[in-house]
Formats: sequence, C-alpha cells, structure tokens
Amino acid sequence: MKTILLLLTLTFLISSFALAQTGEISGSLIDSENAPLPYSNVAVYNSSDSSLVTGTITDQAGQFLIKVNYGNYYLKVSAVGFATFLSESYSVNESNSKVSLPKIQLKDDVQVMDAVEVKALRPQVIVEADKMVVSVEGTAMAAGTSAFEVLEKSPGVFIDQDGNIQLNGRQGVQIMIDGRRSYLSAADLQNMLQGMSADNIKNIEIINNPSAKYDAEGNAGIINITLKKNTMKGINGNLNAGYRYNEIHNYNTGIQLNHKAGDWNSFVNADFSQRGRVRDADFYREINQNNGSTTIFDQDAREEVLRRSPALRIGTDYDINDMQSIGIMLNVYGQERDGDFDIQSDLNQSGVDQYVESLNNMNTSFLNSQANMHYVQKLDTNGTKLSADFNVVKLINRGGASFSNSYFTEGNETPYQVERLENNNPYRYDIYSAQLDFEGKFFGQKIESGVKASQVTSDNDLKFYIIENGEGAVDENRSNHFIYTEQILAGYTSLSGKLSDKLTYKAGLRAEQTFSLGQSLTLNTETERNYFNLFPSFFLQHNVSPNYQVNYNYSRRIDRPDYGNLNPFVLYLDPYTWAQGNPYLRPQMTHSLSLTQTFMRQFNLVLNYGYTTDFIAEIPLQNPEDGTTVFKQSNLDTQESFSATAVIPFQPTKWWSINGNITALYQDFTTEVFNNTVNNKATSAIFRASNNFMLPNDFKIELNGDYRSNIVWGVYSIAPQWGVDFAVKKSFMDSKLEASLNFNDIFRTRVFRGDANFNGNINELSQYFGQQSVGFSLRYRFSKGEEFKARQRNTNLEELNRAGG
Repeated sequence: MKTILLLLTLTFLISSFALAQTGEISGSLIDSENAPLPYSNVAVYNSSDSSLVTGTITDQAGQFLIKVNYGNYYLKVSAVGFATFLSESYSVNESNSKVSLPKIQLKDDVQVMDAVEVKALRPQVIVEADKMVVSVEGTAMAAGTSAFEVLEKSPGVFIDQDGNIQLNGRQGVQIMIDGRRSYLSAADLQNMLQGMSADNIKNIEIINNPSAKYDAEGNAGIINITLKKNTMKGINGNLNAGYRYNEIHNYNTGIQLNHKAGDWNSFVNADFSQRGRVRDADFYREINQNNGSTTIFDQDAREEVLRRSPALRIGTDYDINDMQSIGIMLNVYGQERDGDFDIQSDLNQSGVDQYVESLNNMNTSFLNSQANMHYVQKLDTNGTKLSADFNVVKLINRGGASFSNSYFTEGNETPYQVERLENNNPYRYDIYSAQLDFEGKFFGQKIESGVKASQVTSDNDLKFYIIENGEGAVDENRSNHFIYTEQILAGYTSLSGKLSDKLTYKAGLRAEQTFSLGQSLTLNTETERNYFNLFPSFFLQHNVSPNYQVNYNYSRRIDRPDYGNLNPFVLYLDPYTWAQGNPYLRPQMTHSLSLTQTFMRQFNLVLNYGYTTDFIAEIPLQNPEDGTTVFKQSNLDTQESFSATAVIPFQPTKWWSINGNITALYQDFTTEVFNNTVNNKATSAIFRASNNFMLPNDFKIELNGDYRSNIVWGVYSIAPQWGVDFAVKKSFMDSKLEASLNFNDIFRTRVFRGDANFNGNINELSQYFGQQSVGFSLRYRFSKGEEFKARQRNTNLEELNRAGG
C-alpha cells in the first residue's frame, strides 16, 4: 500500500511540473449544404495511444479552437444526425504551433433505399479492445420491457433459478449502473432491474477482464448498464408510459428532465412502475433414510408477486472554471412487495402417505438511497487530471412473512394439524467509500493510479414466531441477530501505451486488504477474517493487418461472499425445506484469460478461460433422519470453464440486418459432499439471433430468438430451453413520439428445469417465471437547446453488490 501511495504521489508531482509547451488546433464544421454546424462535439485524441486528450464544442458559426501541448493528434467530430468524422493525424510543434484545418464537412447519417429515406441500421453488438457493447437505445424490443429482460438476452449472459447473473458460464458478475455499483444481492438486484424500464438504457457493456482501476470483485467480469444521457443545452427530456400483461397487470411511467445553463448542468429522473411476476413450479425429491426406506416429496407451487417501485435520480454539476468541476448526485429507489407462495406437497415417508398444504405470504418494503459527491481537477490540457469521489449508501428493508401449514392424512379432507408461523426480518446496510484517482503521462506512457477505502456495516435481526391461540411465541431456534462489519483498503497503478506501430499494451496491479467480522449475538459466536491479495492484469492489442486484430487479456479476480450468505440464520420455506447461511464461507479466487480476434473489422471471436478455487455455490443437503432439505451456500473445490463466443453481424439488404452470437461453453465443477467427490461437467452452447427490419413510414420490426443447450452449475444439471420474441415500433412527429408493441416468449418455452443427484438422493425442479407477455408503450421526446457533453463520474463500488437488501 505504501508503495502504491508513493508511486501515485511521485507520478502526480512529475506530471504536474513537467508540462510541455502548448499550441492550438482550429477549424470549422459545415453540413452537406455548406451551412455552419454549431454546438457540435470536437474531441482531440493522442495519435500514439488513441487516448482522449481534450475537447470542445463549436460556436454559433461552427468554429472551434483547442489549446494542446506539443504532440501528434487526430480529431473525432460528432453531431446529432450526422456520421462521425475521424481526421488524419496532425503535428503540433515549435515550427507548427498553430494548426489551422480546412473546413470539415459532415455527412448526413441516413441511407436512401427505393426513394424512401430511413435511418441507418446500427450494429447491436460491437466488440471493442477491452469490452463488448450491446446497443439497446432505439430498439423496439426494449420499449415497454424491463432492464432485466434486456440484460438476460445479452451475449454470454445467463440467469440461474435464484436470479444470479452468470457470464460465459461463470457466476460472480459485478453489476454497475453508469459506472456505479448497484449494491444489491442477486435477488434484490433482479427486483430492481425488473422495475427499471429498458427505455432508459443506452447500452450494456460486457467487460470480461477489467483493468486494475476497477474493484477486483467479480470473477466473471463486469456488466455496466449505461443509461441514456441528455446531450442538449437548455431544457430537454422525455415522457414515457407503458402497459404489459403476463397474467398480472403491469404498468410503468416516468419523466426525464435535463437543464444546462451557464456553468450548471442538472437533471431529474423520476419513474414509477408496478410489475408483477407469476411462477409455476414443480419440485421432486427423494431422500434415502438410514433404515433403508425412502422419503419422497412431490410438490406443486404457485407464486404471485406484485412490486410497486418508485425511483428518483437527481444531480447537478458545476464548472468552477475551465480546470475544475464539482458535482453531487442522489439516487433513491424504493419498493413495496406483496407476494403469495403456495405449495402443495404429497409426501411418502416410510410407506405412509401424507398431504401438506403450505400458504405463505410475504410483505416487505425496501429503500435504497445512494449519494455521491464528485470533484475533478485538470492539471493541464493534455489529459492529466485528479478526481475524487465520496459515496454514502443506506439500504433499509422492513417486513416479514406468515406461514400456514395444514397436514392431511391420505383420504381425509380435514387437517389433523394446522401450524401457523410468522417472522419479522428487518435489515439495513450502511456503506461508505472514498476514492482518489489520478491520470497522466509518464515518459510518454499513460499512467493511472488511485486509492480507495470502504466501510460496510450490516445489521439483521430476524425474529421467528410460533402462533398459538392468536399469540406469538419467539422460536429461538429460528431467530438470530447478526451483525457484520467489513473494511477494504485498496490501491492500484497501471501503465499503458504503444510498444510499436502495431502493438499497444496496458499492465496494472491492484492491492486489496480486507478486514471482516461476523457476529451472531443470538449464538454468541464470532468469525473474524483478515486477508491481503494482489490482483495483476495485463492487456495486449496487436493490429496484425487492417482486416485482422488480436487482443490478449489476463486478470486475477476475487468474489467475497454476499453479506446475507454469511448470516447463519435459517430462512424458512416450508416444513421440510429451508435455506441457511454459512459464516465460514471463504472468498473465491479466479484466474481469467481471454483472446479476442476481429476479422474484417466486423466479425469477432472471443475465447475465455477461467479457473476458480473455493467456488461458492448452493448445495442441497438432505437429512435422511427427518426427510428435510437444507439449501446451503458452500465452497466447492474448483470450477474450470472454457468458452468461445462468435459475434456475427450480417446485413442481407439495406433494410434488414441480422446480429447473431454463438457461445460454446465447457464447465467442470468438483467438490466433496458427505465425503464423496462430486464431479459435474458438460459442454454447452448458447445461440442468439436478432433480426431488425427498417421499413417505410418509420416502422421498425424486431424478431429475436435464442437457444441454450444443457448446462451445469455447481452440483446441478440444467435442461435446454429456447424462446422467441417479436416487437414493432412506429415513430411519429419527426421521431419525437414513438409507439411500440412487443410480445415476449411467444411459445411459452423458457422453462427452467434442473436436477442434482448424488449419494442416491434426487433433487429436481421445474419453474416457469411468467416470461410470456404482451406490452405496449409510448415515449415522447422534447428539447429546446443545444448539444453538450455530459459529465462522467467514477463511483465504482463493489460492496453494494454483495448486500442482501
């Protein structure tokens, strides 16, 4: 840590005092009719490593003037409605300190076919040097659907039965929204994304091997959901509303406002949605008892959940001067959740048949509030800058559940026993983090360094009650008060630049020190862990030829257990089934390698390899004495995975484009269960194809299909599934108003089926989560102003993604 801090300080001092002489680049922009183009973006990039140096916007006359240090640069010019322009390289030096460019004429971003003018079809999947970008903005399929549905259709993404997000067959994905950690458990992250309108998403970035700048959390990599940003001065925004039916009535509405005036840039986004989910499930279990008999469970279940979710995002940025800016942002997300989960169980135990009816009701309220303060200090006009971020997050969950279990003997309609239970399960998380980042040049190489500190405190006081004669008595065996605290100190440094005309690199090292303490006040136990880890990363890009490019990536990653999974309390499901936390969970470590090949500038083949130790997964532990099953998070020995993803865009005509991606996947899980080695492995394939049709009169049609073969996960084997979606979109009023109609899972085929079988014990499940739906949405855009560049923040926090709230 001291070494990292010393390097950061030295780099800062060297870059601050070794500033080069400056020159300037000037020019003007015109359109196809030679009219000036005001308020267009002009960005300056370093010719040696393609790093962004600075930028500006053109004035009323379409002119610009940019001051730069001596060096070699090229320009990237963009404007709404026009194709992006890339210039040749220019040298700014003592003999040519004032570079005056000829007029730059931008071309309209439209195509003409059969005398009908339509907007160009953009590729939905783009593979860049360090990430894969899935374009969502403007797609008909996104209209009226949720962010969760769009995410699970992205290349290599798979959602398991518990809502955990996997990438290329590996769990432990770090989910970020606009570069900020979501700070939610898998279940609550799923709830939030299901409550978020996909209309607000610009794109989804999939980063398999993140650099040292990112938190080391997430062995499978990072998925960053980038929301739309308003890019106009003045007042602008949009209104949206939608309705969807999937056996439950769903609706959403929202408004996004942005105001840019002078040195202030402010925004307000408000959304409200009511989204429901139905689940039809079948569970089958066989448990071999010690006396030689077998206990058999055959269960049918139906779940109906309704979530009402208000959300508010507000923020403002202020430019103190040309070199300094400061900003604050508040993100508040709430949810009221009502759910019924009813289970009918046919039980045969030691040859005796029994029927159990379990009626479960859950009612909770959840509030997630995040505040961020951001400061940037530019140290020169050549990209050297210092930035600071401070984050405060509060997660609060209140509510509980009631359980009614009625026991029947064979042939009797009157229960011989009725059991009533309740629980109250409040929890909260207080999370604080501070981060300091530096970017600059060091002997011609780009350097990035930073430090981060975070503090997390979680408090979960579960009270379980047995209800008799209308009175509740605390069940001490199922109640637990658990407090968890964690501090992480981190520092990183990375260097990047050119090794030759065809080779560029980026190498980095991140160090993280973790202190944690889990306390069960009920059980009077403590689990303390302190550990230090180094996380190297390396990236090499080789431009072999204009039509062939290769990228090599390596990184070491960590996945710490979710806070809730460290809590040893028992989560009751039915009289014979529950889940339990594990305070002895260890973090899992992963080595990741990837190789990305780009052919003809459009076809991509991505190869990934991952090796994980102490892999965290759920194991069903079945008790032969009483026939109960406990689902417990445990450390498996290893997970090994190979994957190959091919991204294949194809455009048969000017009005029809096909974006296909195929993933071939091999996984191998090894663990010890009841002193027996369990080895679970399979070779699998995932295929997705998106057809986009641009038709006359501003009609757009999308037809998407996907297929996933058999796959394995932990000790489970998961059966194949497939699905087809259809959407149509129409624009009105010069594209200010858009209407969309979409149909999801048309054939009702996205059924999840899985099983685990070891030691002669069988655990099978089949679940359908009500994906089949029809929806309609409207979006109206309004603006009065001019284009500007939105402020970017760095609030990359990994702690919130592990929170159980």
